[in-house]
Amino acid sequence: MEIQQLKGFYYSARLGSLTKAAEKMAITQSAVSQQIKALEEELGVKLFNRYGPRKDLTPDGRLFYQLITPIVQEIDSLRVTFDDMKGNQKGILTIAATTFMIMNLLPSVIKAFTKKYPHVRLTVLERRWSEIVLLSQSGEIDFGLAPIDGIPSNLNYFRLEPMDRVLITSRNHPLSKKKHVTLLDIAQYPMITYERGLVSRDEVDRVFEEVHLEIEIIMEATNSETIKRYVETGVGVAIIPKIALDTVENHQIESIPIEQYFGKSQYGVILRKGKHITSWATNFLKLLDPSILTREAALN
Repeated sequence: MEIQQLKGFYYSARLGSLTKAAEKMAITQSAVSQQIKALEEELGVKLFNRYGPRKDLTPDGRLFYQLITPIVQEIDSLRVTFDDMKGNQKGILTIAATTFMIMNLLPSVIKAFTKKYPHVRLTVLERRWSEIVLLSQSGEIDFGLAPIDGIPSNLNYFRLEPMDRVLITSRNHPLSKKKHVTLLDIAQYPMITYERGLVSRDEVDRVFEEVHLEIEIIMEATNSETIKRYVETGVGVAIIPKIALDTVENHQIESIPIEQYFGKSQYGVILRKGKHITSWATNFLKLLDPSILTREAALN
């Protein structure tokens, strides 16, 4: 059983195509096919149901894929790990983050990081939560930045500082004049929310459902910038993480504390278990949150 055989099977399974696997490995499609055939003969099982444009794993194939995934990923990252352990400050850092993180937490971090590490090639991908999880599991990114609720057991995470949520309204909205706002008060007005499936939206739905209040959703959005823009116009009210208001002073929006009803938003850094964290990746995390590594160590 050779490393190239394992890689041929791994990339064929992950990419769902012999052609794409061959392109990834810079070899011929025939060579990949022979690698898979040799593996199947050695293991005495069929790894794929059929050979065609689409590669469907057999139950044995799925089990073998799970077994070799961390092995192949570690081999692929061996050069970067080796250079890091030698003290080289040249390499690659690839992260994926939600729109919220990219808009609100990363601008100053990226600016400081690129200045400190001019020879590290930084790539930032804007992705949804589910995509970040898959990229982290596959090892295609060094880590992801997203809510940590529901993270699969094969991933690790470092918690970031929890974020308060606030109710936002337009400047002259009736709720902006109240000293104390209840959930019943909020439910009287149309709401602008994040789209279904996002953690922040699920939390809002859960809280109102628990007290048997129906809310009128007038608009669903993918990011807080769109939500703030329409709240300004008086179309509706919204519940967002407080940090989304901290980056730019906005005189057209009122912010109302609602911590008694809604818990804090918990974001974190997501990465595959056992993945080597380079020195430059560690410094990126410290720029993001100076206490992130010590905080997680204390929790463990």
